[in-house]
Amino acid sequence: MSAWDELVAGAEGGPVSRGSMFGSQGLRTGAKFFAIWWHEQLVLKLPPTRQDELVGAGQAVPFEPMDGRRMNGWVVVDESVDRPPLVEEARAFVESQTR
Repeated sequence: MSAWDELVAGAEGGPVSRGSMFGSQGLRTGAKFFAIWWHEQLVLKLPPTRQDELVGAGQAVPFEPMDGRRMNGWVVVDESVDRPPLVEEARAFVESQTR
């Protein structure tokens, strides 16, 4: 089972479903995506302060789907980070934005 499949298995269900974003697999809550698997990397939508913490700690980098074009709100999470809790954090953040 791939790293992505493991993350999906732990997150899918209820309002969370799979979908496609930018031609990559993603997880969404309702119609809003909170996680995508981009070129074998986990990309999450997180609040600005949390993004800054992760980037500052060297645990994430801003997501640029095209060189020089940062996608606001999204970061690529390093493999060394405990990912399942961050996936849940991203889901909760996106759900809070849709209420």
